[in-house]
Amino acid sequence: MNDLKQNPKQTTAFNGLIKKILSSKMSDSEIEDYILESGKLVDPIGAKTEFSMLGIDGRFMCTPKDSKDHPYVWDHRVYGFGVADIKCDGNLSTGYKDWNDLWKNTTSVGVTCGEIGIGVVVAVFFRKDGMPIGDFRGVPTGVLAFAGAGGDGGWNKI
Repeated sequence: MNDLKQNPKQTTAFNGLIKKILSSKMSDSEIEDYILESGKLVDPIGAKTEFSMLGIDGRFMCTPKDSKDHPYVWDHRVYGFGVADIKCDGNLSTGYKDWNDLWKNTTSVGVTCGEIGIGVVVAVFFRKDGMPIGDFRGVPTGVLAFAGAGGDGGWNKI
């Protein structure tokens, strides 16, 4: 059982950020469906992220912890607003039934970090038509900051 299922406060905070990120692209019912359906798919995997942002320019990197079974990295420049220098462990999940579909179909990311009772980092991965296909949810281990950004790019095999 993953950490999110064991900690309802974290789940509520993460779902709130997911709703904020997706609210400009999807209706409330579509977002709720996305959150519900994401719990029925492949189990999340452990992942780590690094998010640095100064003003409007930044970099976001996400890597599965099990690089033997999941040898991929998302490491691209992002644009938005805020100040952040965060390293974070958490869970990566997908809207697909197979991880390979996430690796090959991701074309962009939206990432947000902030303080909501606890520190959280949420990244949503999108395919080219704007549909969310995966997300990362984690608790920062570095300096907590407030930032939101997005950018184009895909997963690269390492």
